[in-house]
Amino acid sequence: MLAGDSFSGRGDAVNYQNVLCIGDSQTFGARTYGCYPLHLARVLTATTPYLWRTINESHNGHTARDLWFDLPGVLQRAPDTHQACVLIGTNDVGEGTPIDLFEEYYRQTLRALRIAGFRAVFCGEIPPIFADGHVYFPKETAARHDEYNAALRRALQEHPGAVHVGLGSLTRDAYVDPVHFNESGNELVAEAFADAIREQ
Repeated sequence: MLAGDSFSGRGDAVNYQNVLCIGDSQTFGARTYGCYPLHLARVLTATTPYLWRTINESHNGHTARDLWFDLPGVLQRAPDTHQACVLIGTNDVGEGTPIDLFEEYYRQTLRALRIAGFRAVFCGEIPPIFADGHVYFPKETAARHDEYNAALRRALQEHPGAVHVGLGSLTRDAYVDPVHFNESGNELVAEAFADAIREQ
């Protein structure tokens, strides 16, 4: 049975969709009680004919490398799921990881999702970084942010079903620090992913 098919354990059919959300603290919802996957399920359920369940398999501090290592276990925990939202890369920018390796980890993550049968993967660009004196995200991290997003877009171009989700319009008032969203920011990110999903 594909996600979105009718399922009933008691005779009352339910039309549903599952979405796997993977990433770092921006997906986990660090610094807030909510998270964008929570709001994503709410928005999609309110605006489509389906009940939506988001599966949040994110971890604070994750890089693209960490996500790649973690993905086999994640996929085992997400049966009956054929679409995913990916938001990763802010920690790679902060740590200055080699851009070519970031790109290759991202590329192979998309490949693994495709092999696992995911029909659509919505890839959020690395959101803006607002340098404000935070020692972990000084001005040079914001300056090299665009280079990592360029690598991300190159990886996307090689994978059918991968959709770029723009997040560059986020402003400082959507954040609680240089990189973490406040609740309003979580909602804005959810809306961006919801728009992409509804447009597929």
